Amino acid sequence: MHSHGRDYVTLPAPSGPVRHELDELDDFVSIKTFATWRGGQVAISAVSGDECGFFTNDQALAERERLAGDTYNGWHGSAALSELTDVDERVTSIHPRRREA
Repeated sequence: MHSHGRDYVTLPAPSGPVRHELDELDDFVSIKTFATWRGGQVAISAVSGDECGFFTNDQALAERERLAGDTYNGWHGSAALSELTDVDERVTSIHPRRREA
C-alpha cells in the first residue's frame, strides 16, 4: 500500500497496482496484532493459512528460541497460530477524512 497525500492510495493487485481515491473508500484502517508466543511478546507481521510471521524485541525469547535478527533491528520468526495466546488486535482508522471528523 502506498499513500499519496490526502487524495488516493495505491494497493497491490494480481494485475498490478490499483489506484483508489480516498473519497471512494468508506474507511481505511491500520491493523496491529500482538500476542504471546512461548512466553514472549510478539507483533504479528503476516498470516498465511495456519501460520504467522512475527517480530519481537524480546531478547530472552530470541535467544531461547534461536530467532533470526539482532539487538539493533529486533528478531523475527514464524509460528503456528495455535501457539499464540493473549492475542490483541488493534484496529485504527487512518482515513484522513474520518480523522478530521
